[in-house]
Amino acid sequence: MRFRPLHPDFGAEVLDFNIQTGGTPEEIEQLRRAYDEYSMLLFRGGDRLAPERQVEITGWFGPPSPVDNTGKGDFVSVLHNRDMAGSMQIPFHSDLTYTEDPIRAICLQAIELPDKPTSTTYVSGTAAWYSLPPELQEQLAGLTLQHFYQSRVPDYDWPDFIAEHPLRFVHPRTGRPILFATEHHAHRILELDEEESQSLIEKLCTYLYASERKYEHVWQLNDLLMWDNLVLQHARTEYSDPGEGYRGLQRVALSNLTLQDTIDMARARQAA
Repeated sequence: MRFRPLHPDFGAEVLDFNIQTGGTPEEIEQLRRAYDEYSMLLFRGGDRLAPERQVEITGWFGPPSPVDNTGKGDFVSVLHNRDMAGSMQIPFHSDLTYTEDPIRAICLQAIELPDKPTSTTYVSGTAAWYSLPPELQEQLAGLTLQHFYQSRVPDYDWPDFIAEHPLRFVHPRTGRPILFATEHHAHRILELDEEESQSLIEKLCTYLYASERKYEHVWQLNDLLMWDNLVLQHARTEYSDPGEGYRGLQRVALSNLTLQDTIDMARARQAA
């Protein structure tokens, strides 16, 4: 098995591995080490996976384990551009940072693609942290960021979500620092006044989203992309118009909490 880097900061394509039948203990251990090193693994050139096989492969990179991520008891969901949530333009974010326990990892397989190119763009919070000047790293070390989300999808009967995390977030497995702020959900740095907070968030975004930090993944049919949701942020930079062809990404997530757990906790917090 070999690994071909996708970007100087993160990501690698897995070569010489059979995605349908592979998975010896030795192979899984090698993949886990590469995942911790690169934060993203691409499996390309294989056939479409059965949902159960995608759940199995995703589980190799836990704990935690794959969980229901639909609210209906399903471990697998599909992001369709026939739905608003799967088609609208979305700024850079990591899933559920606006909860106390964000999703740890996401695995997508492209099961349906339009004729025109379609992509998802990624950046690394760890790479952004290491790009900061030492004095700025020192300033951020004791600061807390409030993350906020209010759903734009009418079909989602969701409460408002709010949670606080350190700006210098330490990865629970690797121990590496992460600049844990996203343009979509960063709301307020609690230790600063509103004007200072907004100014610093805007400054941090210049490091996070510098052009050289971005990796645009142009999807090919049956691509399987596994990434660390704590380290990497993703964005849909353009509207995915279903009139130009259907796009479907089959999704499995690793998390300590189900989607329903997070919704119930947010409702309880909002009602308190």
